[in-house]
Amino acid sequence: MSLVLVTGAGGRMGSALLPALLARGDKVRAVVRPGSRHPFHESIECIEHDLSKAPLPSTAFEGVDKVAHIAGLVGSHPYNELMAANANATKNMLYFCPTSVRKIVIASSISVYGEYKGQVVDESFEARTESPYGKSKLMAEDFARDYVDSLPIVFLRFGMVYGPGFEEGYFAVLDYIKRGKMQIIGDGLNRIPLVHINDVVQAFLVALDKQSERGRAYNICGSEQLTQQELLELAAEALEMPAPTKHIHPAMISMALAMQGFTGKKASLDPENIRQLTMDRAYSIERAKKELGWSPKVKAKDGISEMARLFKESKQA
Repeated sequence: MSLVLVTGAGGRMGSALLPALLARGDKVRAVVRPGSRHPFHESIECIEHDLSKAPLPSTAFEGVDKVAHIAGLVGSHPYNELMAANANATKNMLYFCPTSVRKIVIASSISVYGEYKGQVVDESFEARTESPYGKSKLMAEDFARDYVDSLPIVFLRFGMVYGPGFEEGYFAVLDYIKRGKMQIIGDGLNRIPLVHINDVVQAFLVALDKQSERGRAYNICGSEQLTQQELLELAAEALEMPAPTKHIHPAMISMALAMQGFTGKKASLDPENIRQLTMDRAYSIERAKKELGWSPKVKAKDGISEMARLFKESKQA
């Protein structure tokens, strides 16, 4: 049994990890934002602290064996907010972290790579991101690498996480399909690197336990390299609707989003959603399989069917 410190415990990924840690007998100390709601299990110790503003105090690490650092922002936010929540928060988590901690697993992102069209990217590829979010996650990794000589840090670079709790963006696409308004963006042949939240949780669990080279990064994605068109077809099948067949140029989508913003209407899909839907991205997970013993279990068809069921049960359907 270990005492695991989890930052970002009140977020979507953190909320999924906590019960899995408890189920295997670990004790959990959760770090959440001040004033946030945290209806955790009574056995979970809770610390309120804003990592974007100040280092986590040394008292938070008393008795801690392992750390899962998940705190951060995703999606379309101002660059300074992304840097504070992702890069600065990582530095502030590590500032007083003692060398007695046996393992630190940091949630990163495949966004650090940027786009390598037509290739399957492994961890040896240069991180050359141009997106604000990707830059903030890369800076977080850079800050953490300053500590790898004294702390056993590894990075999990997650693909596009979906599943229960990760409805944002995905439900908008399902709604478009249900209303017969979804169009294939571009040629639809770009690969989309999904990973189910259940597989994300399992990656955390094995990474927390496994001895790894310090500073090692691991791609954590699903094993199926499906295209945008294939995923839309799976979603339409799950909704029992016709699959989209019409195509629209990405620039037209961007113009439509800009017009919605001009009129004051909130778009159901933001520019980051469109970027992720249209980039061609595929990743090798062989290192995670070989060194961590991790492999994804949730097939895309099953995961998308689950999302469609959740969508039907929601008020949006």
